[in-house]
Amino acid sequence: MIVEWTAVAEDDYLALLEDTYKFSADSGVELYERMESLLHNLTKFRHFCPPTEKFPKFRRCVVTRHLSLVYEVGENAITVISVFDSRSRSPFL
Repeated sequence: MIVEWTAVAEDDYLALLEDTYKFSADSGVELYERMESLLHNLTKFRHFCPPTEKFPKFRRCVVTRHLSLVYEVGENAITVISVFDSRSRSPFL
């Protein structure tokens, strides 16, 4: 199972990672490591995170207290749909 990213999800994640790193290098590294660990788990366990209430075909993982990732399980790949700050308005909340 491979992990693919939508362009928007990748851009949003990189922007959040960069902002976190600017605030604290240690926090940036920790965020990166948490995301890598989550992605590794998703390749092994496709249904690792629960489905969202509004859109059951999507699954939402909490990466940190304020950061969530939404993905869709495909036949051959996990597609990261969105990465967002949980304190913001998101259609997945």
